[in-house]
Amino acid sequence: MKSNFIKAVERNSKAKSIRKQGFVPGVIYGEGEDTVVVKFESIRLSKLLKDNTKSSKIQVKLGDETKQCIVKEVQKDPATGDILHIDMQSIRKDESIKIKVPVVFNGRGMLESKNLLLENQLPEIELSGIVGLMPENIEIDVSDKDFGDKIFVKDIQVPEGLNVLHEEDELVAVISALKQIPQSEVETEEETVSEEIN
Repeated sequence: MKSNFIKAVERNSKAKSIRKQGFVPGVIYGEGEDTVVVKFESIRLSKLLKDNTKSSKIQVKLGDETKQCIVKEVQKDPATGDILHIDMQSIRKDESIKIKVPVVFNGRGMLESKNLLLENQLPEIELSGIVGLMPENIEIDVSDKDFGDKIFVKDIQVPEGLNVLHEEDELVAVISALKQIPQSEVETEEETVSEEIN
């Protein structure tokens, strides 16, 4: 079940020692608020990020207070993928923010049945507007698309009151053909396997 709740604890230790103890260092900041230096339980935070997108509203319990936050930045170790640091922004429902929202394409199975492939050029769309109007993702139906069709920013529908911070003619995705292995290569491979068996 999807969970969007996590506990944060204020910290005064160095980031390196925090990580050795099984925590991830981070900060929580917001408009008109002091930045709070915190730590999150590593395993719990990893699950939270797996279950939610950047634009998801996260309930963060800090002491006796519960803040509604969004994830602004996650730093990861390029070799291991471990989370090194996280920034969260405390938000109000009536607050105006800028945020990148993931693009989700529905109907990929229909494309594959027609030997077509969707090439995603813009995995996230940056939006600005009131927090309460922000969707967790932007859904685009591609089930009726054909070879050569292109999807541009101007084709995306967003809730009224939100602004898309991209040029209208910026390419989001294009429909191409699945690469087919030439029959001659398939036959050659089959002959090679047959010779190895014999």
